[in-house]
Amino acid sequence: MPTPAASTTAIPGCDLLGHWPLRDDARDQSGHGHHGISHGAPHVDGRFDGCSSYVEIPSTPALALGREGFTVAAWVRADDAAAGLTGDVIGWWDADARRGFTLCIKGSAGGYNGHSSERHVHFGIDDGRLGEWEDCGRPNPTSNYVSNCLTVYNGDLYAATTDAATPGDWAHVYRYAGGQIWDDCGRVGELKTRGVGSLLVHEGQLHAATWSYDWVRVEQDDLDCCRVYRYEGPGRWVDCGQPGECRRLFSLASFAGRLYVAGDDYQVHVHEGGRRWSSVRTFRGFVHPMAVHRSRLYVGEFGRDGESTFRPAEVFCFDGRTWTSAGHPMAAGDREDQLHAMHTHEGRLHVTTWPHGKVMALEPEGRWSDLGRLGQSTESNALHVHNGALYAGTIPYAEVYRYGGPSRWQRIGRFAPPAAGPAISQAELDQWGRVTSLTAHAGRLFASIGSYTSSILDAPADVRGRVFAIRPGACASFEHDLGSGWRHLAAVRRADRIELYLDQALCAEARLADAPYDLTHAAPLRIGLGAVDYFSGCIRDIRLWRGAADPAHIAALATPPPTAR
Repeated sequence: MPTPAASTTAIPGCDLLGHWPLRDDARDQSGHGHHGISHGAPHVDGRFDGCSSYVEIPSTPALALGREGFTVAAWVRADDAAAGLTGDVIGWWDADARRGFTLCIKGSAGGYNGHSSERHVHFGIDDGRLGEWEDCGRPNPTSNYVSNCLTVYNGDLYAATTDAATPGDWAHVYRYAGGQIWDDCGRVGELKTRGVGSLLVHEGQLHAATWSYDWVRVEQDDLDCCRVYRYEGPGRWVDCGQPGECRRLFSLASFAGRLYVAGDDYQVHVHEGGRRWSSVRTFRGFVHPMAVHRSRLYVGEFGRDGESTFRPAEVFCFDGRTWTSAGHPMAAGDREDQLHAMHTHEGRLHVTTWPHGKVMALEPEGRWSDLGRLGQSTESNALHVHNGALYAGTIPYAEVYRYGGPSRWQRIGRFAPPAAGPAISQAELDQWGRVTSLTAHAGRLFASIGSYTSSILDAPADVRGRVFAIRPGACASFEHDLGSGWRHLAAVRRADRIELYLDQALCAEARLADAPYDLTHAAPLRIGLGAVDYFSGCIRDIRLWRGAADPAHIAALATPPPTAR
């Protein structure tokens, strides 16, 4: 597709509020003088570096959208998925009030895993609304542990489970079919491995890594080493080989076109093709979470706690050649020696800790800031950004929290059995539950629930082993890979729904509640930065109208004129 030129197409019934071609500067060409302010590295010809560059348009009453319909359109080129999250295209969002709209491109991610290399588009609006949790069923009838890896692939949500009543039910992957129905995609391998712990889309294909998670029994039971598999369709899993000598493969990551896995041999391995793997780094402790952030692969290394010794947990990053330390993400005086989930939010890498259940953020200057504790939790295995907000899932009460600013976390759900409480005995530990994973799909935030150890011998398959979903605000998403080259995006708010268009076609929509959404706030409009990340790639010809454009005019916007360069 050719590079787009700026269009001046008029839309009947719509008032053009701003037009930012982003070719040589950030000036508004609509005639209203809503000129942008460039921040960070200068962008040339619409290029955003994914690290510091974005454009800010000050808020004015003339730009206010309120309860009215609106249309936003942009040309994007998201060719840098291998370097990290693609990020936010445009957003007019007040994080404190949870009010406004967001338009972003990101890959699916869940649990300990990095984001998938598929680039999905999400358009959402909100004015502080929160729906009710819905029970989306139990993927495996006898498992009490939905694994740390909810993942969207090719438009569908996938989940994996750990342990079950019989070995034949171990290590299955399931596809969500709606309601409380899950389609079984088959057992992953035939070895003695109790579950699938990781799912990730890499280079257009779904990959799964097996594990036997229960740390109480994993060393003493008769179990096999774990392997990575590639999905070829229901019941068909291709063996991609065995990375090291691991009984637990904790996480997968797609970085710079290569597939990485972290195992309980304290190593990170990279796939060399076929069934071949090589080690790229040996650590002093377990590595659970991995994430790609600012063109680097980040991992969280466990430290060590003991009566006489303490080594704090540490984050390391890899640029494809060299490993360097990103520091110790703990508050002064805290004895955090485990790191769990990792995710990018508002351009910063976030990580969760044990045993105090905190969330820490890596600041641009390299220091870690303390974002507070998640209630009375001991750890969090799940972080995810959905529709403008950061969410986290916890142990021991299987709670979901939403971040509301410095040290402010609002609990929006609790799933643990009523008997859950402070751990004094093993029997009490067995009552614990955990939110193992969070991810966004079809406009909803999904949460998977597991028991404390993952063993069916310790806890029943009750609420543990189920998946739940909630709808914060309204969100429409295109959940197939966006692909490379220039693509045209348009997002429309109508009276009864929001719509997302890709090139000339409607690709997703979401119905709105009866009460109209009021998007009034005083925060600035931002291009190239939002709740997800700095945009990595090119953005051109951003336009914002008051009024909902009809499909025919949206199609016209997506047709570059013959003079396109």
